[in-house]
Amino acid sequence: MTISRLLAPLLIAVLWSGTNALAESSPAPLSAKPAAKPAAGVAKAAKPARAVREGGPCELGVISALGDVFTVQKNGMTRLGNEYAEVPVSWGFDDLVYARVKAAAGDAGIRRISVPKGAFDSFYQSPPVKAENGKLTPIVRRVAGSAGCARYLVITRRTDSEPSTNDEVTGVGVVNRGEGFGRISHVFIMIDIQLYDGATFETREPATSSKALLSRLTSGVGPPSHAGDVDNSAFPASPPDAANNNVLRDMARSMLKFRLDQRLPAYFERE
Repeated sequence: MTISRLLAPLLIAVLWSGTNALAESSPAPLSAKPAAKPAAGVAKAAKPARAVREGGPCELGVISALGDVFTVQKNGMTRLGNEYAEVPVSWGFDDLVYARVKAAAGDAGIRRISVPKGAFDSFYQSPPVKAENGKLTPIVRRVAGSAGCARYLVITRRTDSEPSTNDEVTGVGVVNRGEGFGRISHVFIMIDIQLYDGATFETREPATSSKALLSRLTSGVGPPSHAGDVDNSAFPASPPDAANNNVLRDMARSMLKFRLDQRLPAYFERE
């Protein structure tokens, strides 16, 4: 009994130290880290779903090729006295076009197609073309690329007679002309809108509802008489000065918005 009592504490100490040794030599549980990996995998799997939503079906691709170009024209008594210049500006004409298309059509299925720099240079010839010259459709096809839209709405600058002044003008700009014994300065909008089939790239006509027909009949009619007039002091002393002229910028954007809101609804009317 005496020996057993003496050995008992020793046996307990040996057993206790062995248990501690086993606990210290065993690796710490790793269940928490592996559990986090499946969660991360689930998060990654959600990304393609977002990509599908962002790259969903494209009903209409918007190709706006106005560019930030503002034309400055001064017309003399004869064509020999006319002056013409294209001035680079940063007035967001193409951004405004896209915003007004979305306002007219809604956001669903509308996609803005990026226009590479210089893509339309061959179309904007000198002197500028007044109508399709056989170069526009191949350019539209190249710019559309693999976007895969059902239709494409293409907005370009063009040259034609301005309804308010009867001057031949190009794109978005300002003209200073003689009138009576004085001169007037007028901001104008001269653009073209074409609708293309996304598969064949043939041009399509807008819808033929009564509302659409009225829009087409009035598309060449300007805003209220002299709405684009600005004071002669706003006409730039030299063409490059136009780029920093807030009066011309605000009037140009206002007139462009008017023209777009006048013409775009015809392209989204149901027959």
